[in-house]
Amino acid sequence: DTTSNELGLRIAGVRSFNVNHSCKHYHMNKMVARRLTGDTIVDAFRMFFSDGISQKRRVICTFLEKLKKIIEAVENLNFRLYCCSLLLVYESDAGGGIKTDIRIIDFAEFQTCTGDGEKYSGPDKGFLLGLYNLVKFLTILHNRKHQQLFR
Repeated sequence: DTTSNELGLRIAGVRSFNVNHSCKHYHMNKMVARRLTGDTIVDAFRMFFSDGISQKRRVICTFLEKLKKIIEAVENLNFRLYCCSLLLVYESDAGGGIKTDIRIIDFAEFQTCTGDGEKYSGPDKGFLLGLYNLVKFLTILHNRKHQQLFR
């Protein structure tokens, strides 16, 4: 059981810089990520956006802006995406510069018609469910106070 059915998304893995770990990065493999629930998934995002000292709120904000543009585009398209992933990547440097990227990857199937040849009507509700929940979780994380982030 994963969060895929419930939330329309699941985390397949996390790797981020973290000063508190001996190897200077935090890593969550896909086997650990599969055990996440709707109640614990925000903590995985918290670890992704933390360097062990502070939360990368500016990065979260940038991702939220990009996700809203993706949602806007998907809401106006008539297609279905099956077995695809979103790859979220960010880099920050010592000078405060940030680079962010979101990519839709791993397309197993991209369809505009049903098996009977009928055109799909309306957006992919399953894909949108995942995007809406991702925005919800990142918004929750962005709005938390610092003392709530690190237990």
